[in-house]
Amino acid sequence: MHFNTNLLPIFSGTYYTIWDIVEYDDNGDEVEVDYDFKDLMRGIASEYAGYNDYIVKELNLPYITKIKFDGGFYSPREYNFSTDCLDFDMTINYRELVKAVKGLKDDQEFKTYLHDHFTSYDGFISFTPNNYDDILSEILTKGNEFDQSISAITTYLVGEKCLQDIEYEVHDSWQGNGYGGTDYTYPTDTV
Repeated sequence: MHFNTNLLPIFSGTYYTIWDIVEYDDNGDEVEVDYDFKDLMRGIASEYAGYNDYIVKELNLPYITKIKFDGGFYSPREYNFSTDCLDFDMTINYRELVKAVKGLKDDQEFKTYLHDHFTSYDGFISFTPNNYDDILSEILTKGNEFDQSISAITTYLVGEKCLQDIEYEVHDSWQGNGYGGTDYTYPTDTV
């Protein structure tokens, strides 16, 4: 199944996040650098591709058997409604997925989580079911909101901290490896 990090939030995008390229001058002051944005995104996507097995291990869910980042990405023209996303394929063991969903039937925290995170309100339209019965139905019928339902279940089961820890691990490697090979230059007025 094809997903993106908008559905499984293990990459927060580049807009005012840890993924900025940050360099410092001799005084320790931050220096703005110039780079090709598509090159930056390709470098980030490539770094994630090296962490496919690690991510599966960290998620530690029996229904996720494989993740493969394919190098694809999306960046919005404006960041007021969405952020950058990386594409990946995720192999799902459907029987284990159904088992996991059925195991959440009496979980009141899960029901509260769905209601609190996926109920539409003025300015927000949810495309993810906000209750257990609809999530179960989407999973059993592989309905139109199947992908979003898998995302909601996964995010709930592993927790936001686990997802953030995955992102930090990949980021540390990317940053330590010269920003994933992204070419950047200092503006001429700061050199």
